[in-house]
Amino acid sequence: MNVMKTASVTDFRNKMKEHLQEIEDNQDILVISRPKKSGFVVLTLTEYESLKETSHLLSTSANAKRLMKGIKQADSGKTVVKNLKLK
Repeated sequence: MNVMKTASVTDFRNKMKEHLQEIEDNQDILVISRPKKSGFVVLTLTEYESLKETSHLLSTSANAKRLMKGIKQADSGKTVVKNLKLK
């Protein structure tokens, strides 16, 4: 993921089409800042779904440990590739 970019509400409103295109093209995240108020984050639906899936997969310590173990096995070449027969 790239470094998050920022824009003011006014800048986002004036250049919304350009900002959205850049977010889509680069899979960036845009933080919209507001004076003295909470900001907003704009990202593609694909990026949002990916973040939600990662959060779900890591939501329990047991599942997180299994995933980390699998990553270590894959990184060390200790994996088995199987061809699946589809009906």
